[in-house]
Amino acid sequence: MAEPNESDDIMSKIQQQQLDDILLDQAYNNSWLILSGQISFEELLEQDLKSGKEVIMSFDPDEGPKEDELENMISYYIDCEEYEKCSKLQAILNKIYPK
Repeated sequence: MAEPNESDDIMSKIQQQQLDDILLDQAYNNSWLILSGQISFEELLEQDLKSGKEVIMSFDPDEGPKEDELENMISYYIDCEEYEKCSKLQAILNKIYPK
């Protein structure tokens, strides 16, 4: 049995990072749809199940988003330069977790 070489290991890490990025994007987008009131969790669940996808979220929909989860979403959308989402998420953060 051949041992994996260093280039195989690097490719594996790159592929895993790409998959992680896709999952993170999907989790934040699903969470955004729910937090912005565009869709309910039940509607999202039904929609994704019909299309054969699993629902992935950045927070527990039963518990609601934690402060750090909202902050992470804001940071993510800053990196994506989606400032309107950042603004709305900041308003949600301020409402749920007033300082």
